[in-house]
Amino acid sequence: MAPNPIFSNPIKHPEDTGTGVWRRRVTFDQQGIAAGTLPVVALEKGSIVLRAYVRIETAFNAATTNVLSLGTASVPDSLVTSANAVAGATGFKTGTGVDIGTELAADTQFYAKFTQTGTAATAGVAEFIVEFANPRNWAHYTSRAQN
Repeated sequence: MAPNPIFSNPIKHPEDTGTGVWRRRVTFDQQGIAAGTLPVVALEKGSIVLRAYVRIETAFNAATTNVLSLGTASVPDSLVTSANAVAGATGFKTGTGVDIGTELAADTQFYAKFTQTGTAATAGVAEFIVEFANPRNWAHYTSRAQN
């Protein structure tokens, strides 16, 4: 049996295999968050998002709605939906977006988005946490995206 090139290739170091975690804190008034262009995490092709969370540290306090999500430019809630986040209440919440458990077909950037109605928010702090499987730890590496 040939040695696994994942562990014997000097370019792919052992610390680049397995799983990883990204954390990013965002605030209600951070530049780009209203447009959904505030980058939180970029994952490479072949990564699989295992879990996504949001920890609402300070409740978002717009008068009518507080819609916070994490996702791609085309699907703004592909990791954490507004129903998951419930940004008006503090706590640790689990995301259920469509990209969780899916192997990414391309390098993918995920963005935070916060929209509000009614009297504008004056507070709101959240931390997104994304756990992922690194694409370099594939069982059948020759049949995957990174050959």
